[in-house]
Amino acid sequence: LSEAHARPLTPLSIPPTSLMLRYAAAAASGAVLGYCMPRVDAIAPLTEPIEDALRRVAPKPKLVLTYLNLEGQAEKVRLACVAGKVPFTDVRVNFADWPALKPSTKFGQLPLMEIDGETIAQSGAMLNYVGKLSGLYPSHPMAAARVDEVLGLSDDLQNTLRATIMITRCEKLSKSDRAKVQKALRLEAAESKIPAVLSGLESLLAENGTGWFVGSKPTIADVTVLAQLRWLKKGVLDGIPPTCVDPYPKLSAFFERASALPEVVEWYSTAK
Repeated sequence: LSEAHARPLTPLSIPPTSLMLRYAAAAASGAVLGYCMPRVDAIAPLTEPIEDALRRVAPKPKLVLTYLNLEGQAEKVRLACVAGKVPFTDVRVNFADWPALKPSTKFGQLPLMEIDGETIAQSGAMLNYVGKLSGLYPSHPMAAARVDEVLGLSDDLQNTLRATIMITRCEKLSKSDRAKVQKALRLEAAESKIPAVLSGLESLLAENGTGWFVGSKPTIADVTVLAQLRWLKKGVLDGIPPTCVDPYPKLSAFFERASALPEVVEWYSTAK
């Protein structure tokens, strides 16, 4: 070794008692955290009131939600704001104005949400943001995973229905062929794919046993499913009967329960 890198050899030193105590305390803290983290849901009843109190006194950001003048992809976000008591400005764009507006929007998409002037796209991102802001998205890992499980089923349903709509825009097929394919897709959706998702949602309600999908109060999972059930029950999709939810008693009871939330009732009594 060069002189610059040479170091004298010294006997092994023993840390002082105070330092050893600090090491022991750090190790003990790590052990406690390692024990408690898998059980974090068990302490939720103690931490949730504190989190709720902090959210009530925290300053609220200015939210502006922009979408077409229909429920669609924005409705779950609107309902999250409504149920979570998060003030927002609801901007509706007329279909005739959308082509001119589209080039100026992020990713050429709607909905969009402005948060204190910063623009966010993708309805899922908006939903999660409002959920975390309002407490409708649980902070505890297992409860959050259960919410995500419901949202995954919701995505399955959305993708199934979207495929039956987007086929009408396929330029490679003639108009008559598009109609035939759409009819086949709707039949498959009505007979197998939609019942599979609704059965899954029914089982999750039975498993939780509170009338809500996760825990004992509404979450973003509940408002998302509520928005989708409203769409199905309107009967606006040819080939998808508005009675498709009726065979599922717990899901039907959930729909009535969620629709009767005071904030939801007020929203639909004054919605544009």
